This record gives sequence, C-alpha cells and structure tokens, in this order.
Amino acid sequence: MVQVTEQAATALCELLAEYAAPPEAGVRLTPGAGGNIGMVIEAPQDGDEVINRDETPLLIVDGAVAPGLSDMVVDFRDVRDDHQSTGGFLLRPKRPEE
Repeated sequence: MVQVTEQAATALCELLAEYAAPPEAGVRLTPGAGGNIGMVIEAPQDGDEVINRDETPLLIVDGAVAPGLSDMVVDFRDVRDDHQSTGGFLLRPKRPEE
C-alpha cells in the first residue's frame, strides 16, 4: 500500500477543507492519460485502497493504479521549504528508513 508522509497528510487535509469536500470523500489517485496519475476529490469505490485519518478518507488509491504504487510514498514539498522547486504533491519511492 502507498504511504503518506505527515507533510502530505496535512496538505491533503487542507485541500479537502479548501474544497469543502463531504466527509465521505478524500483525494483520489486515478489513472490519467499517458500513464500519468490524476488527483480528484471523490468517495471511495469498491476495489480502492483507502488511507483514513480520524476515521474519514484522506487518500483513496484507485484499484487500477494501486498495484503499481505499493512501494511508493505520497509526499508534499512546500515551496517555502525549497525555494528551487514549485512545491506540491509528489510520488516517490520509499526510502530504506521508511
């Protein structure tokens, strides 16, 4: 199962609050065009992997992309922390210490 860093979890919560997501919805990773992965706010569906926070969906991984993300981490890089990148969500491989 994909992991979520604390920075990413905080950013996902802020995103859900900003868009007034209903309590049954979370940020969903979905298959996109050209093998990319998209993000939408939706409720979980059968076959999805769901990472909850406080018993509500935080990150939902579409069953079609979940197997390819099993060794990945959803992270968040704040532009204020790294002035050389635009910041935002990123998928990266798990590090040995994770």
